[in-house]
Amino acid sequence: MRRTQWAAKGQKVRSLLASGPDFFYRQARRAWGLNSEPALYYVVPDANWVTDWVGRYVVTAVTHQFNVKAQLTTAPHLLVDHIIHYGEAGAFLASLESRRNRQNTLIATIFHGNLAPQFPQLTRNTEKFLINTSQLTRVVTACRIMENRLLDWGVPAEKVVCLPLGVDLAKFRPATAAQRQIYRSQIDVPQNAFCVGSFQKDGAGWGEGLTPKLVKGPDVFLAVMARVFQQQKNLFVLLTGPARGYVKQGLDKLGIPYRHQILENYHDVVTMYHCLDAYLVASREEGGPNAVLESLACGVPLVSTRVGTAPDVITHDGNGLLADVDDVAGLAESIGRLADDQNLGGRLALQGLADIQKYDWSLIGVRYYRELYAPIFAALKDG
Repeated sequence: MRRTQWAAKGQKVRSLLASGPDFFYRQARRAWGLNSEPALYYVVPDANWVTDWVGRYVVTAVTHQFNVKAQLTTAPHLLVDHIIHYGEAGAFLASLESRRNRQNTLIATIFHGNLAPQFPQLTRNTEKFLINTSQLTRVVTACRIMENRLLDWGVPAEKVVCLPLGVDLAKFRPATAAQRQIYRSQIDVPQNAFCVGSFQKDGAGWGEGLTPKLVKGPDVFLAVMARVFQQQKNLFVLLTGPARGYVKQGLDKLGIPYRHQILENYHDVVTMYHCLDAYLVASREEGGPNAVLESLACGVPLVSTRVGTAPDVITHDGNGLLADVDDVAGLAESIGRLADDQNLGGRLALQGLADIQKYDWSLIGVRYYRELYAPIFAALKDG
């Protein structure tokens, strides 16, 4: 009998050893009474990018409005027994070898993904993400297009949460005519120009960006600008963002004047919007982009392909103008309409300002808590 008991105990010890050192760490914490309630940690790259600010706004909202323990982190591998929200798919994929993952409750946001053969790198990353969704309690996305794709690809419906991006309406707001004139003077945008904005990274890598990142549609952007310039000789393009070399070279060849502003801080982009007459999204794939919300909040007429959040937020000819992906003629026609008709731009901007109010981060943050975090906290407490 004793030998049988010792054999059973030995098997239990071997089983515990197979669980790895994290198991013993957790057991010791429980034994010593060191365990506390799980907290929420939102993983950001800490690079002052838009993805960082999404995390900041979410954490601020759930902390201040719901008294939840939440903070940003760049080191999820140091955490145990908490809720870890990877703010974008790349951060989650980079963590796959972390043994801590199985000791936490994991969430990951995937803004955009595709299995189309024309986007091989995006396809590889998407496939890798899908293979590892079993590790995740929830998969978050920001647009209906991506939500439907995830479901079609077999991610269980109970895991998928669609939550839109938000915008800080205290910072992103329209400029007065006098402010607009000042901002244009400061960055040498001609006062009489019809100024079109593009504020995204659309070149490969982090250098000059001479190789186009076709998923972002820089070739489409140039083709649209070429058509518009044939009719609108006062066209001017305002660029921000890194790796814009391909677009800049293309504008040089076309003879279209432009300005490329390198911004140190994310919120500096507000004054760039204040210089615009229109903003153009020419992408083939998007998870946002934030520019959809930011343009509306700043009273800038938006022209966009039907990608990412654009179809969720924009009503064609109501608060913006939409065209199909790769529809150069349609995009150019929309920009041309805005250049020829100031009343159209004013009408779209006014409706956009009304519609954008429900996307303030204070309201979107509440949705993050109620639709995403609260059910997870409740399940952990009950478990």
